[in-house]
Amino acid sequence: MAQKSIGLKVKAPENGGRRLVITDIHGCANTFDKLLNKVGLNQNDQLFLLGDYINRGPRSKQVIDQILQLKEDDFNVFCLMGNHEETLLHLLFESPEELRMLLKSRKSLNLLNKRGFVRKRFVQFFRELAYYIKLEDHFLVHAGFNMKIDKPLTDVHAMCWTRNFQIEKPYKGRQILFGHTPTKLSKIRLQLEQESPYVCLDNGCSHTYLGKEYGRLLCYDIDSRELFKQKNIDQ
Repeated sequence: MAQKSIGLKVKAPENGGRRLVITDIHGCANTFDKLLNKVGLNQNDQLFLLGDYINRGPRSKQVIDQILQLKEDDFNVFCLMGNHEETLLHLLFESPEELRMLLKSRKSLNLLNKRGFVRKRFVQFFRELAYYIKLEDHFLVHAGFNMKIDKPLTDVHAMCWTRNFQIEKPYKGRQILFGHTPTKLSKIRLQLEQESPYVCLDNGCSHTYLGKEYGRLLCYDIDSRELFKQKNIDQ
């Protein structure tokens, strides 16, 4: 599967814009929209989305439509591959019937057109997703890195799928921000307060059944270190 780029290097905005990070929207388009309104996203900001835009929540199509519209409206949006997008691309070519069954079970049949195929603009969007972003002071990735090999930035499978990611010190002097694993809000806050070398920003927006410590979509302002929160309003 050809990818436009494994990794992106992004410089901080020079116009006073913020660097904002959101991960694991999972088909919760109304929650995503309300969070962006709460944040007050503007065209000077950089918005980093760390993958898993689809499945679980009922509005996967609307999430991708929102992202593509932001791009068309000249917002600075940088998007990464998540394991759900990678799975879709794999099944798209290897097992279309299995993909349809998966999308049905994940409330995501609205990603298909009337002929039953994934909409072309969505496929193009997914195929162009990078696997990590390198900032001046942070690495952004969906799930984490494989720190057991000499070149962690080459293992794209780990970037989408690894669990229980931890490091003892910043990687190449950079804090790592990631998602993929639903994490208690109290733990996320603690990691941010303690300036942990790694922080998972996935509060399980689509996992409201896990209890009051979960079920929010988060947006983290890297520079002010403010954490915006929005409870799931899609489920």
